[in-house]
Amino acid sequence: MGSSDYSMPLGDSPDLCLVIPTPAERIQCLKSNALEWKGVLDSDQYIQRENHLMSQEMTKDGAMTCWVLVDRKLAPDNRPILSSCESFGKRALLAHDGKIEDITAHGVGSVFCRPEFRRRGYAGRMITELAKKLDTWQQENTVRKKGVFSVLYSDIGKTFYGERGWKAFPSSHFSLPSISKDKFRQGVSGVDLGLVRDMQADDVKRLMCSDVVMERYHQVLRDASRGSQKAKVGFLPDYAAMSWHWAREEFYAKILIPEKGEPKVKGACVESRKVFVSWNRNFGSTEKDNVLYILRTLYEEPKSPAEENAVVEAIAATLYRAQLEAYEWGKNRVEIWNPSPIVEKAVALLNPTAKVEHREKNSICSLKWNGKQLGLGEDVDWYWNEKFAWC
Repeated sequence: MGSSDYSMPLGDSPDLCLVIPTPAERIQCLKSNALEWKGVLDSDQYIQRENHLMSQEMTKDGAMTCWVLVDRKLAPDNRPILSSCESFGKRALLAHDGKIEDITAHGVGSVFCRPEFRRRGYAGRMITELAKKLDTWQQENTVRKKGVFSVLYSDIGKTFYGERGWKAFPSSHFSLPSISKDKFRQGVSGVDLGLVRDMQADDVKRLMCSDVVMERYHQVLRDASRGSQKAKVGFLPDYAAMSWHWAREEFYAKILIPEKGEPKVKGACVESRKVFVSWNRNFGSTEKDNVLYILRTLYEEPKSPAEENAVVEAIAATLYRAQLEAYEWGKNRVEIWNPSPIVEKAVALLNPTAKVEHREKNSICSLKWNGKQLGLGEDVDWYWNEKFAWC
């Protein structure tokens, strides 16, 4: 049924509800939003991409949920899809008063309303209803029976989602240009590229996502919460999160440049200095979208100025390797989200004139905190807010 077949309800109508679509309705949603989001793919390839991403470790077995806003009076498969989105249940940590908990928190993505349905209040109503759903969604087996937090990445500024409970958090990045091998031979002062080793997926799994490393994340958050008035939360940078991003780039590479083969290099490291960087390649339809993203930068906090210098130089070397990889794959730049002060120093080694960019409209990192109602305080610190957490 189309919008011409019946009188369209108002956005505040009691007849509207948020439900999980039928398989046919999900495809209908994808065909609609493909017009804006398919980029370099055709519509069929775009649907294949979404099906592929839905079957990954992070999203399979119901961890990813599709949602649609509909008129409850109309039958499934015979009702307009007024607005749609997705949620992703992901591994996360909560620390409060020195205690650490493994929790499930949700990311929200793919918020869409067809152009002819816009300015009727449907997207706002859907997000309001989604906030209620996610408070308890997939929390049946948890102690609180209620979600602690959820996140989304706004491409429409800070106001719309902020008014509905998702507070804007720091959303900044550095950009470094891609570099050819000819430029590489000239070297960079203070950066020893001889220390750097490429990492493939198994290396990232072993060096950045092992049980030992995951326990370190627990300890970091636990220690940070001791004596602090604020709770600490963060998504775990586990292998499932990394491989979901890689599934995207591998899908694109197979279709767009099959002769080049699957992108094997997933990051770089200076293992002797315990510095590890993972990345993925974004295949966009414009120069702005052709980026190699740093998914996660992992290092141990230095305990002396000498250790800090060594770590900074090692990070700079791995980022330089990322610049080379970006050039090899036709990307115009490397982007590092929400860099720490140490990463900022590493960037300055590579490009002393680089300036941090603060995003005000696109990819605004936003978090909805339910901690006040749960006795966890009014505010929260978001840890490891890097590109791997995006969905």
